[in-house]
Amino acid sequence: MDPHPNVYIVSDLHLGNEHFCHDHFISWLNSLPEGAQLILNGDVLDDPELPLNSAHAQVLDRLREESHTRSVIWIRGNHDRDVELADSAKIRFEPRWEIGRRLLVVHGDRFDGIMPRYPIFKHTFRLLHRILIVVGFPDVHVAQFAKKWNFLYRVLNRHVAGKALQIAQSQDFEVVTCGHTHAATAVESDGRHYLNTGAWTEPPHCYVEVSDEVIDLKTYPNGQTLG
Repeated sequence: MDPHPNVYIVSDLHLGNEHFCHDHFISWLNSLPEGAQLILNGDVLDDPELPLNSAHAQVLDRLREESHTRSVIWIRGNHDRDVELADSAKIRFEPRWEIGRRLLVVHGDRFDGIMPRYPIFKHTFRLLHRILIVVGFPDVHVAQFAKKWNFLYRVLNRHVAGKALQIAQSQDFEVVTCGHTHAATAVESDGRHYLNTGAWTEPPHCYVEVSDEVIDLKTYPNGQTLG
């Protein structure tokens, strides 16, 4: 086995949410090289208090199985910060993960100073989303729906990216990778890089691959790209 196996990072699976792209994620998981480390960068579960349907429970079982053959790190996000699995197998739960000074892996919710400040707006927006689905609008994840308001969504993305890059600068990391915003993004500033892996509730489905040579944001083929 390669003494320095690659690392693969995804975020925001949201198991339990009807929009989780189950089959595509399993296909991606099947493509991982033997021995590569897997980092789940937060919001693996949509609501830890609710039971999973059979298909999503099988994904969680698969992640447990993976932890017996590869290192599996689960970074806590805002949806699953307090999750306690009855059986976590060899999954390791962490608030963040570091690969030397090359890379900081953190979910990104702690960089979000916008949504927590406006809970009434957030709840009203979610209500609007549900109402529009009832009257016949496409049934998509609320984050995908939010992307229709490009200006507001760009404000959130730039805010989180800016905060993440500040941490990279102050703690001397070359790259910081997050999830949380459901917006796959690559930003460079003053030699530091911010990579956001988006989500598995809407395309494009992205991941970060870390090798000895590079740290890359990649799209798993699904007919859409970052654009």
